[in-house]
Amino acid sequence: MRTLSIAPEQLLTILLGKPVALETDYTGLLLLAAEKNKNINLPSEMAGCIVYIDNRQITFVSLVHPFKVSTHFDIFKTDDSLIHREPYNWFGPQSLVIEKKLKDFSISYDGPLNNGGNIPRGFIPDNIAEPVILSDKYWQDYTTFVNDPDHSFAEQIKPMFKQQ
Repeated sequence: MRTLSIAPEQLLTILLGKPVALETDYTGLLLLAAEKNKNINLPSEMAGCIVYIDNRQITFVSLVHPFKVSTHFDIFKTDDSLIHREPYNWFGPQSLVIEKKLKDFSISYDGPLNNGGNIPRGFIPDNIAEPVILSDKYWQDYTTFVNDPDHSFAEQIKPMFKQQ
C-alpha cells in the first residue's frame, strides 16, 4: 500500500476525526504513519491509519494495528502483509460504547468473582469481552511507539484484562 509519513500531531488529529490538510496531489487509499520525532507522549515511526484522499480531501477508512514504518519524505510502498486493520477506531466514539457495555454488564453482574474481586473472563459474554481484549492489545502495542522516556504515558494505559 502507498504510505505517507506525517507529523504525529496530524495523525492523531485524523484519528480523532478532525479535518487535516495534507499537501499531496495523490488520489486513492493511503496508509498514514507518524514520522520520526522526539516529541514526548507522541508516536514515532508508527503506522496509524488508512485514509482515502481525493482532491486533498481526507476520508478516514480504518485504524491499523501499530507497526514500525521508517520515515520517508515522499509517498512510498509498504508491504500489505504488515497492515492489519482494527475492527474499531480506538480513538473514536466506538471505544466509548465498548467501555460502556462492559461497565453496564459489570454493574448488573450478580455472579462469582475471582480472588482479585473481578468478574472471571468466562462469565463475561464474548460480544462484550472480545472488543475489550482487542482494545487492550492495541493500546499495549501503541505504547511501544510513544516517546515516553519516564514511562508516565505507559503507566496510564491499564488493560482491562490481563494478557495471557
